[in-house]
Amino acid sequence: MMSSDSLCDRCGYNPDVTLIHENIPQITCYRPVWKDHNRCVWHVREAGKSATDLKELKPNPGEHLDGAYLKGAKLRNIDWFRDVSLANVDFTRADVRATDFSGAQLRFSKFKYTNAIYADFSGSDLEGTIMSETDLRSATLVETRLNGAIFSDVYVNRETDFGEYSVYETEVTPETLYETHPLQAAAWVYRELQEIYRDNSLPTLNRHSYRQEKDARRRLAWQKGEYGNAIKYELSRWVMLYGTSPYRILTVSIMLILSCGVLYPLAGGVRITGDGGPTTYTFERIQTAPLSWTTEVLLQSIYFSVVTFSTLGYGDIKPVGYWAQLLSGIEAILGTLFAALLVFVLARSATW
Repeated sequence: MMSSDSLCDRCGYNPDVTLIHENIPQITCYRPVWKDHNRCVWHVREAGKSATDLKELKPNPGEHLDGAYLKGAKLRNIDWFRDVSLANVDFTRADVRATDFSGAQLRFSKFKYTNAIYADFSGSDLEGTIMSETDLRSATLVETRLNGAIFSDVYVNRETDFGEYSVYETEVTPETLYETHPLQAAAWVYRELQEIYRDNSLPTLNRHSYRQEKDARRRLAWQKGEYGNAIKYELSRWVMLYGTSPYRILTVSIMLILSCGVLYPLAGGVRITGDGGPTTYTFERIQTAPLSWTTEVLLQSIYFSVVTFSTLGYGDIKPVGYWAQLLSGIEAILGTLFAALLVFVLARSATW
């Protein structure tokens, strides 16, 4: 047990992080005071500290430096923060270029006007962290927990690596700091990434994050039993890839046209009125019909399917029977809907 005299030479800083969140442990700092201050070098409120100032008391993995004051600190290219707890730390105007934060607990810390080029945040916890006017070009944030992190006017480039998927999707994680479902946290992260990529003119990455957000919300809807929303997301996914792919709409349209073209002869057929009178193209005895007739029936039915889907509606060709008429009506409605969707997706593609 420390004596009262030795305690006077100790920092004694007690970060009140429980006011931020009850899951963050509150640990008193017993490092020696720095110079003539009453706090250690990590917690004294003095800006512009250098790596030389901090090196003597550099932390080991697993240590807590919660509430440290590193405003304006020069901490370029150091590896002391690996697997260290740095909750509620002020990195405002700090230089942490190429610094290794991998595995660190950085919850509710502040990075404002911070230079973090080439910094490594892989596997760290940044939930609740504020990053404003921070340079993250070529930084690594793979498998980083970002739920609740606020990014405002940050700078990234194509080399900034947030990973292919959010850690909330790739790992079996418990409820996040904000007690949200992992898939909901993943969707929130993807929404933040969209804002970052949009502000930095990276449309391809922006579009990719948008798809990932919608995909996370789709799976979340299935897991929560919200079947209406789940079906809506599924239709959006398969028909137009969440509104991002005109090629998906064209592919589905072609599949629908061909499918209806095959169904028309089975539902009653189509009748074409020519100079020699009307001719009905249907499969009444398909087992005994010659191949040439079967081919002609399919070609005429597909032709009718095309003009019906495109709502051209030529008067010399009509469906025969109730079921064929019903099918043509449904196809005409879907054709109009798909045309509108195609225009919407093409217009949206121009705004990414």
